Amino acid sequence: MDYTVTDLMKAASMMSKKYFGRQSEYTISFTKEDDGCWYVDYPDWPFDHHNLMMVEGADDLCEILSYDGTHTEIKVCVNIVSDKMPKGWFRIAKEDSSITGGAHYQVDLVAANSFGAFIWLCPVTLFVLGQYPDYMWIKPLNLPEDKMKELGLKD
Repeated sequence: MDYTVTDLMKAASMMSKKYFGRQSEYTISFTKEDDGCWYVDYPDWPFDHHNLMMVEGADDLCEILSYDGTHTEIKVCVNIVSDKMPKGWFRIAKEDSSITGGAHYQVDLVAANSFGAFIWLCPVTLFVLGQYPDYMWIKPLNLPEDKMKELGLKD
């Protein structure tokens, strides 16, 4: 993991563009690769691929939200302070965070109780979202209706 000054400068530039060009809504996809691990899809990631791996509950959440066993795609709305969101969405709330240590989130989805209802998001989140949002509302995309019902996201 030896990074050059050029690598670090590129990463800083990527982060600043994400932060200063912040959006309130993102579409993010994940892929379960041949090694059996989930990774966020980030095409121009300048560092080691393993940094994109979903671990500590985030991998379990990807598995639950997968529409075919190897892919999942979600829509994420950040920092909406509300207890109610339209059907099809669920909330995660930040418990703690640090710049280099990532962030822990409480997952408000009944199916998440199977893995403790907490996930850890690593500092790559800062590259993807430009921040560790206090709240994120998540809507799984491409899930069949029966799976949406199973997750309690559809009547």
